[in-house]
Amino acid sequence: MTAWAIGLPTASAQNARRVPPTREDNMKFDFAALGSHRVRFIAPAFIAATVMLGGIGAAQAWQDDGTVRIGLLESQTGTYAPYGLPALWASQIAIDEINAKGGMTIDGKQVKIEVVPTENGYDAGGDPAQTLSLVKKLVFDDQVLFIKGLSVSNAGQAVFNYLNELDKQGTPIVVHSSSVGAPGLGKISKWGFRNTFSENYVIPNIVETLKKQGVKTVGLYIMKDNIYFPSIADQAIIPELKKAGIEVVAVTDGVSKDTDYSRQVNELKAANPDVVYLLANTLPAINFMKEARRRGLKPKYFLGGISQLTADTLKSGGSAMEGMLVASSYDPAGDGIKAFATEYNNKHGQDISLFAVNGHEAMYLFKDAVEKADIKNTKESLQEDRAKLRDALEKATTVSISGEKIAFNADHDTPKSGVMLVIKDGKFVKWDPAANN
Repeated sequence: MTAWAIGLPTASAQNARRVPPTREDNMKFDFAALGSHRVRFIAPAFIAATVMLGGIGAAQAWQDDGTVRIGLLESQTGTYAPYGLPALWASQIAIDEINAKGGMTIDGKQVKIEVVPTENGYDAGGDPAQTLSLVKKLVFDDQVLFIKGLSVSNAGQAVFNYLNELDKQGTPIVVHSSSVGAPGLGKISKWGFRNTFSENYVIPNIVETLKKQGVKTVGLYIMKDNIYFPSIADQAIIPELKKAGIEVVAVTDGVSKDTDYSRQVNELKAANPDVVYLLANTLPAINFMKEARRRGLKPKYFLGGISQLTADTLKSGGSAMEGMLVASSYDPAGDGIKAFATEYNNKHGQDISLFAVNGHEAMYLFKDAVEKADIKNTKESLQEDRAKLRDALEKATTVSISGEKIAFNADHDTPKSGVMLVIKDGKFVKWDPAANN
């Protein structure tokens, strides 16, 4: 089998299941969202009391106590949970790995990572306003060194702009996302970082490969209420298709709350493109594909985006998703990926996704930066430490479980090589173009 690699150069060549926690600053558990997962339960009265006093660990989690404070801020409920939960769970696995090996070296001392106020951090949901409120809480009340999170580009744009306001006030902080992928977000603030796998960096190679497969026409479905999808279409996909001489014969759109996709499917079916390029969140994409199968839309290829690289795509999409192509940052058959996938599945009962791999990487980038930053990790040095961490993170590197070396470019993104996958027999596997001809 010939491996299809996108070939873009890179930037530089435990056992308890954790669960989605809370809707309101971890004050209440959403038991309906927990499903069959076991909960590390903390009494609500205790949580309320400690939050009133400034958060769990407010008088702890500093150098003298052998811990460093960070915040986790992922979407754990709602539309964006398929991205936020894997990012959260994989970051927690990485934190457990780091702490099990003694933690990180700070000012000559081994220090462990502590997530405040609880190990699940905060649930950002999908609302930018709620996310901003929680960022403020982490900065001023919880007094964390670093925030890992943001699961949707709309919230990423709002938070990265807010970081510039914090900078003007003299209280900036690094916010590092492993999920948000809209082009240009990393340029908004020098305090914003991303190690997501953004299609923006691999679109030219995807288009070149489609052209080699004889593709002459493309139709797009774009979910327009998430800025990621229209921006990646307008700034990268459509220009690159035109450059390659591939005609865009139809562009149809919708929103995340749509339940009927007959109009969009009919418009694409009438245009009869060689490829239908699907730019939508996980659930809308599944519903679109089910309608496309019912109505007999049969392009040569269905092409999905990174939002399809979730366990829910396979589990809930079923046969409707079979044969879809998706660009990813890793080969599921890689040794490091397989070992991580086993651990992840044992803890959370589902397959890994792109967002899990990125979430794991993010914490090792943080570790590398902390150990290079020469911070003091005291309450008094917090703001100076945040600035030192930002400077060090620009130069941080790690080797991902995918085997690829990860580092930030000038835009605070981490370009990755990429591998083309296909959904086959309910699994993501490396695509062999010859086998599909």
